[in-house]
Amino acid sequence: MPVSTWITLILAFCFVAPGEDLTPPEQPPAPVKVFVLAGQSNMEGKGAVNTLPWLGEDPEQGHLLATIRDGDGEWIERDDVSIWYLGRHGPLTVGFGSEGSSHGPLIGPELGFGTVMGTHFDEPVLLIKTAWGGKDVAVDFLPPERGGPGPYWAEMISHVKTVLSQRDELFPELAGRPSELAGLVWFQGWNDMVDEEKTAAYADNFSGFIRDFRKEFERPDLPVVIGELGVGGDAPSPNVQRFRDAQARVLETPGFEGTVKLVRTSTCWDPVAHELFENDVWKGDEKERFYRIASDRPYHYLGSGKIYFLMGHAFGEGMIELLKTGGSDEAPGN
Repeated sequence: MPVSTWITLILAFCFVAPGEDLTPPEQPPAPVKVFVLAGQSNMEGKGAVNTLPWLGEDPEQGHLLATIRDGDGEWIERDDVSIWYLGRHGPLTVGFGSEGSSHGPLIGPELGFGTVMGTHFDEPVLLIKTAWGGKDVAVDFLPPERGGPGPYWAEMISHVKTVLSQRDELFPELAGRPSELAGLVWFQGWNDMVDEEKTAAYADNFSGFIRDFRKEFERPDLPVVIGELGVGGDAPSPNVQRFRDAQARVLETPGFEGTVKLVRTSTCWDPVAHELFENDVWKGDEKERFYRIASDRPYHYLGSGKIYFLMGHAFGEGMIELLKTGGSDEAPGN
């Protein structure tokens, strides 16, 4: 050891008061990253778990199946991502979609989103999902600024606050850590799309939604990901295209630049499943071909686990862009 190093150590020892504790102060635990996932039936989730293996056959995205299923074919239960969905709660895994399906357990975008967030963050992640089918922003989720609160706006806010206040009871493994509301993911639109007046008002209504949500939780720059209404893929109906245009106008709202992102989901559409549906294979003698990869109608993204996972994955990538750099107006749907 150099002489200068010995001198430094001796001097340091001499200037330590008798009995002084040299143990460095304990750092406070890192906060739990909390994300709210909200919307209507497609945020609830209609993707049949039994169709998820079809993801593994995708030539470009097939490798993602290994992020949710282990080498023995069992679905992974994450110990770094927790979820609460209208009373159901636990480690993130398959089955946190809608209940009561004849096709078995379902998923929504939470699985892909949580997978991306859990991989990205060293800190624990908590997803709070509040979604109900058949709801619009024009009435049900109408924010206070636009004449609300609508009943499901109030339900959403109440659930988020309740889960945060009861977090340690619901998730004992998170006890002792603070919480940080890190972002909102919104996936909704069908019930505003089917009414031209509601579509015309959507950009103003949802801009008010974002402002009021941020105000409610005192996060003026809270990152917000909006999931595109991607039904039909790159060949949407005129009504769907009109609604996509309304969603895009939300990004033009002053003050949203760099903090609000529209994430495309049309690129996650499965043309194979859609063709089988359009050709009525789902109700014919060869219906097992359809039900191996899908389980529902187009407005529920064909009940495809692959589509729902990829949409959630895209939401996660979009959220990371916002958190890191402020992002751009759109994120790729893969």
